[in-house]
Amino acid sequence: MRLKDYDLDVTTVKGIIARQAALGEKVAIRFEDQAITYVEVNGTANRIANSLKALGIGKGDVVVTYMQNSIDHILAWFGCAKLGAIWAPVNVALMPVDLAHTLRECRPAAIIMDDLLAVNYRSIREELGFKLHEIVRGAADPAPFADFTRLLDGEDVEPEVDIHWSDPAGIIFTGGSTGLPKGVLVSNAWYLPGLYRYHELFQPKAEDTHVSVGQLYHTIGSAVDVLAPIYWGMTTIIMRWYSTDAMLDAITRQGANFTVMVGPIMMALMAQAKPEDAAASTLKIVATATTGLPHEKLLAFREKFHVDTLEIYGQTETGPLGSVNQRLWDRPYHSVGKGHGWVDVAIGDPHGSMVAAGVTGEILIRNIYPSTFMMGYYNRPDKFAEACRDLWFHTGDLGYLDEQGYLHFVGRMAHSIRVKGENIAAVEIEEIIMTHPAVERAAVVGAHDARSGDEEIQAFVKLVGGAELEPLDIIKHCEGKIAYFKVPRFVEFVEALPVSATKNEVERHKLKEIGTQASFDRVAIGYKVRRSA
Repeated sequence: MRLKDYDLDVTTVKGIIARQAALGEKVAIRFEDQAITYVEVNGTANRIANSLKALGIGKGDVVVTYMQNSIDHILAWFGCAKLGAIWAPVNVALMPVDLAHTLRECRPAAIIMDDLLAVNYRSIREELGFKLHEIVRGAADPAPFADFTRLLDGEDVEPEVDIHWSDPAGIIFTGGSTGLPKGVLVSNAWYLPGLYRYHELFQPKAEDTHVSVGQLYHTIGSAVDVLAPIYWGMTTIIMRWYSTDAMLDAITRQGANFTVMVGPIMMALMAQAKPEDAAASTLKIVATATTGLPHEKLLAFREKFHVDTLEIYGQTETGPLGSVNQRLWDRPYHSVGKGHGWVDVAIGDPHGSMVAAGVTGEILIRNIYPSTFMMGYYNRPDKFAEACRDLWFHTGDLGYLDEQGYLHFVGRMAHSIRVKGENIAAVEIEEIIMTHPAVERAAVVGAHDARSGDEEIQAFVKLVGGAELEPLDIIKHCEGKIAYFKVPRFVEFVEALPVSATKNEVERHKLKEIGTQASFDRVAIGYKVRRSA
């Protein structure tokens, strides 16, 4: 297979793992006080694959992982890849209702879960309506589930299964703008451009080290933070959860050179790092998605850590590490870059016609190489048809191309909010708020945080006539019903919500203009939302 100027000797995740076993005892992955070598990665993936095969799981079957970051989680993914099974990692912050929806969407043949999270699965197990293999990791008493350690008893031989680059390899759940997350079905080939974009951005050597701040259920956390460094023979450091202390340890004592960060993490790192930490940092290049972060803060980060930063732009649907991005030799200010031969980029008006340079419209992206975009939304052909029209993927984002063809991101068309790297559907939060008997209507928007450049969730709530509530009552009502990062930070009660005359739809842009000055702020009073994991 040939991509751009590259001739690929392996074209599947299975092939990558097997080929890299030749690196033998070199450390592939570090996690807390654990490490695993390249040859161990390959051997353990074989064992897991053959154990899954013995359960009757095979090529094309879906295997869900409901696990925190760990070496075992990565090995479970690679075991699926060896077998040709479709790996479907789900967000560990999902509450039972979200988890049940996700499982019904993909109807897996098996679920592998951490014992810490099994309580959520147990609560919805009987209502799923289908049977699946249930495997738990880390339980003192795994019953009624199978023990994850039994998967390690399989034979260390390469499973005999023919896998093509066009075969499905994973389901990555991504936040939607009109409801709960959709499962993005991706092929083996979907991973490949990200591996070479990684090389074009970072120009890594085998002796370099990558450090991850992402979760495996995200594209960055798996395809970029794990598979790309492995493909290039590096060592990658992963964390259970992002921690500034752990990141400082990685870049001052463990020799980490490359990472991918969003604006809020960069600001937290810059605020906590002492001058001696910054001076000792081994970071060379940071790929960033910092749209909304003031440019002077980005420059301050570069100066403090003596690093280069490169903007990336893309979606799960269009492939790993930003289908549009900058290069060290090509990064004009305010632009997120170009397609660099990987994709075509255009700007469309509301009717799908292309607009001239400098005119803002919807960002449209088209793949150049087969199977390198998503295969579709799993079991949602209607949503796939809606997103892919006229041979273009419609991103739902606003931007423009300048006269030199560089893309400039302006904002998001859909009613979605991006909080600390998570895309959140406003309607999902609104529906939860409106289950409170004292609430008549609610609207949720993203409030810009000038400090981090990120968005925070702001809820405007209209109460039922005569009802009385405190803003904190809304916060507490949301807790436990939605993931912790979806719980609003700001709450403001209003007499009425601004709506359009024709459709009675909430005019969110008017709410965003109000700001947060008069809103209740749970952070300001020190209230912390409970986390389930």
